[in-house]
Amino acid sequence: MLDICMIESDALLVARPKGVLDAEKAERIVEFIEIKEISFETGFNRFCDLNRLEGISLLTGDILKLANRRRTFNPNYIHVKSAFLAADTLAFGIARMYEQLLNSPRIEICVFSELQTAAEWLAVRADCLKL
Repeated sequence: MLDICMIESDALLVARPKGVLDAEKAERIVEFIEIKEISFETGFNRFCDLNRLEGISLLTGDILKLANRRRTFNPNYIHVKSAFLAADTLAFGIARMYEQLLNSPRIEICVFSELQTAAEWLAVRADCLKL
């Protein structure tokens, strides 16, 4: 299951995957982001809440493939921020691995364990991230 929405007033995409995060679910999130990147000329930041996951079933190769895809997909040159929220140690580590593998000059990633800190980094109200 996947909750994903755009908050246009804050130029923010919010994703909350549930259940088990596997390669298929991760690719659906990426596809949604890419479609929105094409249509939003001003760019937007992203927030992914990993705290509702029951498990993660991603191989290192899956994460590398997603990072490569995001790095090479470039419909514009707008700098954006992508925040991941992960209280679970495994989810936090997976998000950090993705951050390191992405290495994009356009997409700045940061992983957080606290919602308020992520909201401050994204310059939005914390309640925007709780939808």
